[in-house]
Amino acid sequence: MKKKYVFIFILGITLITSPGFAQQELTLHLLNNVYQSTHTNPAFRSQNSINVTIFSSAHLSLKNSGFTYNQLAANIAEDETGQRILDLEQLYNGLDLNGRDYFHFSANVDLFALSFKAGKNRFSLNVTEHIQGRQRYDASIFQFAIEGNEPGQTLQFGNFETDAIHYREVGLGFNRSFLEESKLVMGTRLKALFGLGNIQTQYADVSLTTGTEQELYALTTNANIRVNTSGTTLAEEDQEAYIYNMQNTGFGIDLGGTYKLNNQLSFSASVINLGMITWKEDAKSYSSEGTFTFTGVENDNLLTEGFDIDIEQLTDSIADIFELEEENARYSTGLPTQVYLTGNYQLASRTTASATLYSDFYQTFRRGFALGIRQNVGRWLQAAATYSVQNRSFNNLGAGLSITTGPGGIQLYFSTDNVLALANVGNARVANMRAGFNFVF
Repeated sequence: MKKKYVFIFILGITLITSPGFAQQELTLHLLNNVYQSTHTNPAFRSQNSINVTIFSSAHLSLKNSGFTYNQLAANIAEDETGQRILDLEQLYNGLDLNGRDYFHFSANVDLFALSFKAGKNRFSLNVTEHIQGRQRYDASIFQFAIEGNEPGQTLQFGNFETDAIHYREVGLGFNRSFLEESKLVMGTRLKALFGLGNIQTQYADVSLTTGTEQELYALTTNANIRVNTSGTTLAEEDQEAYIYNMQNTGFGIDLGGTYKLNNQLSFSASVINLGMITWKEDAKSYSSEGTFTFTGVENDNLLTEGFDIDIEQLTDSIADIFELEEENARYSTGLPTQVYLTGNYQLASRTTASATLYSDFYQTFRRGFALGIRQNVGRWLQAAATYSVQNRSFNNLGAGLSITTGPGGIQLYFSTDNVLALANVGNARVANMRAGFNFVF
């Protein structure tokens, strides 16, 4: 495949993600009567004996830690020619970037899921499609575009990693209750993983240095880049082979537990997505390494002979630095691992207050915190509300609801960590939603 198509694919993923690599679902975590809450802790147990899901559960998450859509739109105006342009300086002055900002997009769909109770045990099977993308960015790109590069200054452009993954999960889950009154429940999910597509920035170190006045402001550029991809050729040339590809295999595991200390106090803990995928099919690595220095012009000849710069040689030299070398090479990527720690306090027989600590890792640890309350009404209704702090966003009010029509009926459910975002997406840094239905017996 031509390199330009690789860049188009990478750019497409970047644009998709621009509206943490892992997606937390802090409100779904409280809806423990919904089978899909086991995606956050495999020890959770529904009150229903059997749960069946068939193409009827979907999750979507969008995040931008640095700015909102409305902040971007507010700095677009018409210039003297009538063209709409972005006032980059005004946008930058209104932002609070911390050097670890990112765009994130994720979606997953339960293609099939079955969960059933057998005595003290509960078993499950799921087939789930996962798509996630993440683009990291840095304030240096704004500074360079607005202020330029001062003499003797080096600007680093290495914080622009792109990571995207599409994989299919086939999971076998099991949990079992222990001790009297089932005070302890331990659960796990073993997952066979099949990678379909991936872009991984293994490293990206790019810098631009401006020389001093004595050095005639010479420009020195260094580039050391390596990007791994898999599935890009198949996605373009043979979509059916891409969708049914089972050559990129991996393994994952979820671990979880719940413990009831007394009638009021209980705890739960889980580690989700421990594992990795090895990419073999249509796996390529693109790398570039080089240094180029433009020394400017000689002062002695400037007045008599003018500028004498071989522009073609200059542009060819710069292009050679960023010429990507392609090679076939298998590689591995880890799963976006998540951790949930929750404490619950029983306010009344069917009312529970909770506090949850959340963490995942991408370049650095990201953490979240949520306070919540859950209300059960018999076996047919469960409602939850949360307030959470995540991704440098402090106005996240979540809500969740599940309604079950009967022991042999349908369970409808919905959850989001940010109700306000759904009402006003333009001002939101965090927006997520899960909705669907299960057949229950």
